[in-house]
Amino acid sequence: MQSNESLERERIYQKSFLASVERNQIPISRTILLSLYFLHYTSPVFHSYTSKFLYLQNQTDIIFDAKTGKAHPLYDISIDDAYYVGFYVIALTFLRSILMQWCFSPIASRFCQIYSNKAKVRFAEQSWSFVYYSFSFIYGVLLYVHSPYFLNLDNVYLGWPNFPMTASFKRYYLISIGFWLQQIFVLNIEQKRKDHYQMFSHHIITCLLIIGSYYYYYFRIGHLILMIMDSVDICLSGAKMLRYAGFSTACDVMFLFFLIAWIVLRHGVYNYIFYHAYSKAEFLMADGECIPGAIQKRCWTPAVINFFLSLLGGLQIITIIWMYLIMKVAIKVIAGLGAEDVRSDEDDTELEDD
Repeated sequence: MQSNESLERERIYQKSFLASVERNQIPISRTILLSLYFLHYTSPVFHSYTSKFLYLQNQTDIIFDAKTGKAHPLYDISIDDAYYVGFYVIALTFLRSILMQWCFSPIASRFCQIYSNKAKVRFAEQSWSFVYYSFSFIYGVLLYVHSPYFLNLDNVYLGWPNFPMTASFKRYYLISIGFWLQQIFVLNIEQKRKDHYQMFSHHIITCLLIIGSYYYYYFRIGHLILMIMDSVDICLSGAKMLRYAGFSTACDVMFLFFLIAWIVLRHGVYNYIFYHAYSKAEFLMADGECIPGAIQKRCWTPAVINFFLSLLGGLQIITIIWMYLIMKVAIKVIAGLGAEDVRSDEDDTELEDD
């Protein structure tokens, strides 16, 4: 049963402005999106503004693929990319809310016998995360295997900052920025959970890294970090879905895969990429060092490098804290008590209807 304190917190939250925004995410985001499309297709006077929300900006070149005979545009970064990111913050809010309400929640009750309102919401949240991270990871891997830095970390930095982007890559990176900004929005309109400040710190650092890396043309290493994070989050979301659905054995198996992926990728591969950046980035980007008085597209100083290394280190510190919590769950699984979510409310597993 929920404690009196927990019930009181929920009562106060339900009367708040944030709860109203949370309950009306679909109509609010739908209205904004429909208004944007309406203006774009019916009012040519607004077309120069609305097109920035709907289409990639700052095409700089075209390359021809000899195998297919097709032309592919190349892009550079632009301040107008902020419009495209803003569009996807709204679009992802709409898509997340629609899928949670009309797809994942019905699946929870009809096929997984989840009847608690709170548990259905948690199942729907993790289902959305599972779907998004799966698509993002697959998309990221496809981009990676066709990239010049596939299995070659040195090429992440060689030639910096002259890195033109294909439409597919620019779309991938800007949507990723939109997703993480949308995560901050959702985190702050929903009722706070016990790990709120850890999650908020994680999201802020992630946004600083991904936005900063885009501005400074460090999006190649950003791409690698995104793939590492997405792959592990697929396992985490899958394990939580199975837990809320009551498949305890399958949850424990998925948790094992998650634990292995977390250790290997977020502490092994991640720290190798971190060490490579620390030890070799300045040497590999020697031609891009700031020259006093020179006009340069982008240039680096030790302070810039140290800033990004500090953010990467901060993200790893949060990951280590979570690793400690994960190991507590692992001990329970080994003891036969089953995996439980240490990063949610204490009453997440209530089976009674709210």
